[in-house]
Amino acid sequence: MMLFLIIVMLSVMTIVMGKNIYSNINEDRKNNYELRVGLSYIANKIRQSDKNDAVVIKDINGTPAVVIKEIYDDLNYETWIYYYDNSIYELLTDEGSTFNLSDGMKIIEVHSFDIFKINDGLYKFSISNNVNTEELVLSLYSQAN
Repeated sequence: MMLFLIIVMLSVMTIVMGKNIYSNINEDRKNNYELRVGLSYIANKIRQSDKNDAVVIKDINGTPAVVIKEIYDDLNYETWIYYYDNSIYELLTDEGSTFNLSDGMKIIEVHSFDIFKINDGLYKFSISNNVNTEELVLSLYSQAN
């Protein structure tokens, strides 16, 4: 009888430990996935529009932002991708118009979003949440020397 209780207790402990390990692995996977999706989204938006002078990095209220210039029906537009209120936002607006940072559409919640210029046409994008940081180095072919 005592041996049976020991086996049952060890089985329960093994199941509980396995559940905790699985939960931790799943949480790490989710955090990494969300950061990578955010970087992939930004990279794809930039690569789609990487034409001569169509993608620039500008400063908006002390925060770097990706600005993609586009033309639809002979009208000039700008897509802004920027960090605001612990999230990355995207906003399509008329070229040169003013807007509030809260006007954009939230893409993903993050702890920080930074853009570093390495040299002409080469930028490093960094996204982090409370646990992880992911980075992407991206070359703007239209600006490469």
